[in-house]
Formats: sequence, structure tokens, C-alpha cells
Amino acid sequence: MQSYRINNVQSKIRGSSYRLRYMLQTCSTLSAAYGKARVLPGAAGYFPRKNTLSVSCTGHATVDDTHKVTIGRKSGDYDPSSSWGDYFASYIPPNLESMEWMEQRIKELKEKIKVMYKSATNIAELINLVDTIQHLGVGYHFVNETDDALSYLQNIKLDNEDLQHVAVGFRLLRQHGFNVSSDVFCKFKDSDGNFDENLCKDARGLLSLYNAGYLAYPGETILDDAISFARGHLGSKINDMDLPLKTQVLRALKTPLHRMVPRVEAIFFIEEYMKEKTRNDTLLNLAMVDYNFAQLIHLEELKDLSLWWKDLHMLDNLTCARDRLLENYFWVLGIFFEPHNSRARKILTKYWTILTVVDDMYDVYGTYEECKILTDAFQRWDENAVDDLPIILRDFYQKFVSTINEFQDEVEPSEKYRVSYLIQEIQKLVVCYQQELEWCAKGQVPNFNERKKPAIDGNAGAIVVCILLLGFDEVISEEAINWFMSLPDVVMASMEICRYNDEAASYEREMNAGQGPTSIACFMMEHNLKKDEAAIQFEYFTDESWKKMNKAFLCPTNAPVKLLNWVANYARVCSRENLLGFTYSSKLKEPITSLLLKPFSLKN
Repeated sequence: MQSYRINNVQSKIRGSSYRLRYMLQTCSTLSAAYGKARVLPGAAGYFPRKNTLSVSCTGHATVDDTHKVTIGRKSGDYDPSSSWGDYFASYIPPNLESMEWMEQRIKELKEKIKVMYKSATNIAELINLVDTIQHLGVGYHFVNETDDALSYLQNIKLDNEDLQHVAVGFRLLRQHGFNVSSDVFCKFKDSDGNFDENLCKDARGLLSLYNAGYLAYPGETILDDAISFARGHLGSKINDMDLPLKTQVLRALKTPLHRMVPRVEAIFFIEEYMKEKTRNDTLLNLAMVDYNFAQLIHLEELKDLSLWWKDLHMLDNLTCARDRLLENYFWVLGIFFEPHNSRARKILTKYWTILTVVDDMYDVYGTYEECKILTDAFQRWDENAVDDLPIILRDFYQKFVSTINEFQDEVEPSEKYRVSYLIQEIQKLVVCYQQELEWCAKGQVPNFNERKKPAIDGNAGAIVVCILLLGFDEVISEEAINWFMSLPDVVMASMEICRYNDEAASYEREMNAGQGPTSIACFMMEHNLKKDEAAIQFEYFTDESWKKMNKAFLCPTNAPVKLLNWVANYARVCSRENLLGFTYSSKLKEPITSLLLKPFSLKN
């Protein structure tokens, strides 16, 4: 088995202490784990301290002489109720500009901006235009124009441009799947092969270099060096920077631009762009009108979804399950916020909201026996299976199955077959959940690779592909669907990123709640690592998965680019902050307020 050496990883993750500190906070209860035992003695869920990792299953698990496992109910350390209640079911937006006026205004501004693409007089101007449009969150209006501009940039040399424009051009090309070599940065190195120290005088150039570095492919050390070089100089000069550059640097050091949720980045950048002396008011006005227009559509959708969830009454008998409709909708907006993706948002929000209840049944509320019966019922996928379930689960199971089946009514007749794909993946998912319960019940600590597979599968990545296909309302070939369902690198990388971030964000809570050995716990035991060492390793794994996804975007495929971007955005919304906020919903109150309840003030 591959050996992971800490000193090797540390050399590849330069300057990552600011992110490492966050990971260490989530792993603070880990004790040093040594030894290679796989099944440990003692009562299920409780292990000796010496040379073992303590994995506690609250709920008094027992194993009788027939090897039948009994686990009582566990409890979560979070408030399952929503921080918002039914707020959005009756919310009425402020009476600002009409939808009709905004639609017409957007149309007028779009035509003016299309002219800008054609009238750009030099490479730097074209790069700035494309980059600003992407930052402002209105790139989806100019897909063809952007593709033409980037095709032009790919066919010319960036050698004559300064650091800022080389870096931004490089990032834009790679983000959109164009092949561009990282050798474009060689000219910024000195005779010793290091980045020229004179570059530190150009703060915007350094920020652009830093963000470009996160578009690296596996093995591109020049971009690893770029990140380390730029981060060090940006951090040392932050107090000397003017606004809004200073806030942009601080945000990037926390979350690099390539890993930022596009809709959230748009909020920040619109406010910052207002303060730019060289701003283009046509671009700014489009961004603000478009943002407000989309926000009204989002509020209308959220109202409909809130009423649907309220009428479903799924949590009436399951008071410990998390009520996370709004938090799920917040996540969904991070994947596709564009007004025309309404169907996708509604389907994915419904699915994730009811899946959250399933997750809590297996992780927290259900006993081992109840979950085993529930797993069998899901394999049957028959509402008549309700008779075999404990009374407390019957209503929940029936409503879950009915909701998934009703997705057939929300898609076109030619797309109904996609629901069967989703059902098959749900059945696989609950088997993964059951496997994790088995490990916990029997006091079994698998090795890292054994634990990693169901952890990745249980991350519902394949299901996300299915649900994205359900929401996709354009023509897609059978070949493309089969390609997505084969879980290519772009999908696997997205799943891995979410899994690694979830492990870092939820380790302490899951261990305290008795939810069995996590991947981090298994990795620590197998490699005799301490908590800080394991944190560095998982940070490295996350970075490598991002590089794998970057490379996958370059590979030619018949799959729609729109779907590829959705898969990438799924990884972006699965940041540690968002994952923690999903469990502890109060942590997301401020970003949700900003995203849904604060329109921009427009000047007619």
C-alpha cells in the first residue's frame, strides 16, 4: 500500500497554515492513534485507549450470542430545527423595479456589452472584459462571445503581456477547458529558477498569479511554486493595500477564486466594483439589474418550495431530523443560480431536503435494526413495503418514495427514464449507510481504502449526477449520459473534494455522536499519525482532487459543458464552512440573508 510521508506532503503544500488551522479546529478531539488492529475487543463502539483509536457509539450497542447487533438511539449535537422556520413561505419582497422593466433593461445592456467584445482594441482590454464579466456573475449571458474571445487568446502568444494579464488569461483559458501551457510563467523566473522578487511590487499581478496557480494539473510544480510565492508576498503586504484590492486579497487567501462559489463571489465583486475608479458602468448596471431579477425568481421558487415542504409533514414524527430546506436551497443556488435553471433548482432542493432526513435516520436517530429494515425496504422500492417497517418510519418512507416517483411529473416524457437511474443510486447509497452502521456496531475499524470507498459512494456523488441530469432541460445524448454515469474523473474528483471537506468539517461531531470510524480516523490509525499530520494529509488529498478535476476539463467529451460546470460547482459549494453551516444552520444565516434578502439599489 502506498506510503504517505508527512515531510513530502508538507513540501507540496506550501504556506497552507491558514487553512490548516481551520482543519485542526475540526479535529481537536483526535488522540494519537497507533497500531494496526482492525477489529478491536470490548463492547461494540468502545475500545481500549492504549494503542487504539477510541470510537464511541452512544446508544449502548450490544452483540448477543447469535451475533445479532442491537444499538439504541443516538443523538446529534445540533438543533434540528431551521433557523428560519416558515419565513419564506409568506415573505413578500420590497416593491422595487418590476420584472418587466428589469427584463427590458437586461436586454438593452446585453446588446451594448456584445459590442464591447467586438471593439476591444488590444489583448489586455479583452482579457479584462471577459474576466470582469465572469466576476460579476453575468457570464452566462455571453457564452458565445466569451468562447470566441478565448479561442482568439489561445491562438496568440501571451508572452508580451505583464504578469497580471498573463495570469488572468491563463486562468480564464483553463477554466473554460482550453489547452494552455503553464510554461507561460517561465519568463517571470530568475536565473536560479525562482519567481523574480521584483514581481512583489505588483500586488494585482501577484493576486492574479495566486489565483492562476489553482488551475494546476497534477505534477505542475511551477504552479505550486507560484501559489507559495504569491501567497507569501500578498500576506506580508496586505496592510499596505488600498480597498477594494485588500478585501479581494483577503478573500482569495481564504478561498482561492477558482474554488469560490460563483454566486457568492458575484455579491462581493459587485460591491467592490462599485468602488473601482476605472469601472465600466454598463457592466456594473447589468450585474446589479440581473442580480435583482434573479433574486426575485429565487424568492418565488423558495416560497413554492417552503409551502411544499410544510404540506409534506415529513418531520412530524421525526423531530430529531434536520429541517434544512432553506440551507439546501442555498447550496443549490451555488450550483446553478441562473433564472432559466428553475426546474433544476426545484428538483435538487426537494431531493436534498428529503435525503437529509434519510441521512439523519442512519447517522443519528435510527437503531441498527430499524435501519436494516429500512435498507431492505428501499431495495424493494414499493410503497407496500411500509407494512414491514416500524410504525415510526412508515409515514417517512412512504413520503420519500412518493416524492422521488413524482419527479416523473416534473420532467418531459422523453426524460422520465432518468428517474429510474436516480432510484438505483439511492438504493446503492443506503447500502453504504448500512455498511457504516455495521462497522460502528461491531467495533470494526477498516483500513483507509476500505473506508474511503463507501465514504465516497455514500457522499451521493453518483446520485448528484442523476439529479443533475433530471434538472437538465436540454437535449443530451445517450452517450453523454452513459459517460457521466461511468463516474469519470471530473465526477470522481468532485465527490472526493466534498468527502474530504466533509470529513474535516464533521469529524469531531460524528465521533462524539457515535457515528462510527471516519476516514480521518482510519487514516490516522493505519499510518500512525497525529491529528495535525492527518489534517495536512487530507488538505493534500483535496488539492490533488482539484488538480485532477482541472485536468478533466481539458479532456474532449461530448458531455454538455453546462453539466460539467454544475459538477464543478458541486465541489465548490461543499466547502468546510458550508458543510458546517448545513449542520449548524445559524452559521449560514448571514450569507443566506445577503443572497436572498438584500437587492442592489438601482438607478433608473
